[in-house]
Amino acid sequence: MPIQEHSGKVFIVVDPAQEQPLALDRALITAKLLSKDSSIPAPEPHILLSVDMDNTDTSADNEQVCRGSDWFFEKIIDPLKATEMQYSIEMSWSTDWYGSIIKGAEKQNAELIMLPLATRPSERERIFSDSIWHLLRTATCPILVVQPGAKPQRKTILAAVNFQSHKPEYQRLNELIISRAQWTAKNYGADLHVVNAYQDSLNYPDRAKLASETEVDTSHIHVRIGAPDEIIAEVAKEIDADILVIGTRGRSSRWRGNTSEKIITQVDCDILSIH
Repeated sequence: MPIQEHSGKVFIVVDPAQEQPLALDRALITAKLLSKDSSIPAPEPHILLSVDMDNTDTSADNEQVCRGSDWFFEKIIDPLKATEMQYSIEMSWSTDWYGSIIKGAEKQNAELIMLPLATRPSERERIFSDSIWHLLRTATCPILVVQPGAKPQRKTILAAVNFQSHKPEYQRLNELIISRAQWTAKNYGADLHVVNAYQDSLNYPDRAKLASETEVDTSHIHVRIGAPDEIIAEVAKEIDADILVIGTRGRSSRWRGNTSEKIITQVDCDILSIH
């Protein structure tokens, strides 16, 4: 069954410690793009106001630890009312930011979580706390990581797959990635590209299988040898991707994922993470 990006409840994280509600802004823009097609149900935004304590200066010296009603209405309420969409809002003051998102999204039966990045990461920084990686690897629905400065348009979608692996979990992950990317490309009228990196010439991915199973023109299939993070980032920049769709796998002993983390530090576009 295809996964739909905005067919129902969209769980949007707003950190009041950030001046601009980046994920909400992106959601409203993309909802307007989708509204051109009357056959697509309008999304139902659910806003969670919660501060990421691990990455926020909560001292009294930080002027952004306090928000007045003007900010709340100008940044959140008024833009939501202007869309005429059904929406709901909740606040959490739990120090367990990760847990608040997981429990809130499950309670709302969310089909997508939209998570903002406060600043553009660099390759030298540890960009995510362990709680965010935990979230990416355990959420029951896809997570859209919204990057500051990324384009809100949805004209070019890039799906990163691993078709050379015969492991069932990777094959299932490939299916989920392709399904989501196909739906997104179709409903935004965007071009879909697929990238498959490999590091062993004896384990070359089946290009014909890639074309048949993804229904993508061969000119939009990018099979290259090299480190996955470098190849994926390279192709994303070449085609000027607006969304990069990647997969993450849960790990019982270590939440952080080297490949996923490296990719995120090297691209400027929004990233849709499929678990």
